[in-house]
Amino acid sequence: MKKRSIIVKRTSKIRIGEGKPLGILEYLGGRFTYRDAAGWAGEIAAGRIIVNGVAATAATVLRCGDEMEYLPEARPEPEVDETVTVVHDDDDFLALCKSGNLPCHPAGIFFNRTLWAMLKEGRVRGVAPLEEIHFVNRLDRETSGLVLVAKNKRAAKTAARAMAREEACKEYWVVVEGEFPDELSAEGWLWQDDRSAVKKKRRFGTEVPADAVDAETASTSFRCLRRGNGLSLLQATLGTGRTHQIRATLCSLGYPVVGDKLYGVDDGIYLRFVKGEMRSEDIRRLRIGRQALHACHLRLPLPEGRTLDLRTEWLDFEKLLDISH
Repeated sequence: MKKRSIIVKRTSKIRIGEGKPLGILEYLGGRFTYRDAAGWAGEIAAGRIIVNGVAATAATVLRCGDEMEYLPEARPEPEVDETVTVVHDDDDFLALCKSGNLPCHPAGIFFNRTLWAMLKEGRVRGVAPLEEIHFVNRLDRETSGLVLVAKNKRAAKTAARAMAREEACKEYWVVVEGEFPDELSAEGWLWQDDRSAVKKKRRFGTEVPADAVDAETASTSFRCLRRGNGLSLLQATLGTGRTHQIRATLCSLGYPVVGDKLYGVDDGIYLRFVKGEMRSEDIRRLRIGRQALHACHLRLPLPEGRTLDLRTEWLDFEKLLDISH
């Protein structure tokens, strides 16, 4: 039987709340300021704004309860590596091992070239299109390894509770610059790094500054597996699950992740990367084209004594340690 494909398109819908009726241009320009009135007028003229199922005009007035849908123009998306293998599949959970150049979910310029879209459209070999996709864990685009997907809301809630239990385990392999200690336990906090020119960058420390923004506790255990070529191969075990936890912690400790543009050897590399202005020297300093971070082990204690224990095959990060300058 041929698989049924679910076609996904970039779209967003909102329901107009209470308040006085507003002209659509006034509403859009006031709420979504990334375009001016002329820009939104152009989107309306192109038929990309739908109100209650009908294409809007510049004269459309929005009232409480109206449904407005925006159908943005399709944009070219950067190439990604859609290499995905199935690690586990049952009625509730799907575990996959993804490449180090594949976003998990739509964000920014990425939409159709994401793991989410691949699962919706049945583009993962051996996996039927999924109606529901609940990511239990999300990896950055340049982080490879295990991604666990719950196929329904009940399984998603079960997994969320399991992830919070002490018996849960999330382990990564990571290669860092420098000679790392045999073992290190990093217990402290993560907060926005106001010293960096990159706003989304975070900083780790054992004490929180008085002016820290969005501070969160963070706990990570590191064990050095091997050293060589001025680098160290580590096993990182998460005690908490915070945004950029491993990368930000290692950067703050003085051991930036190899290939990491954001938390690597120089903030300037990331700023040039987002502008498309990376230099040959930047590429040399990064050593590889993506961050050397791989989710290798995930263990979740499920109800009725069942344990979901997932592992990936060994990823040959060791070759980085054998390459001479």
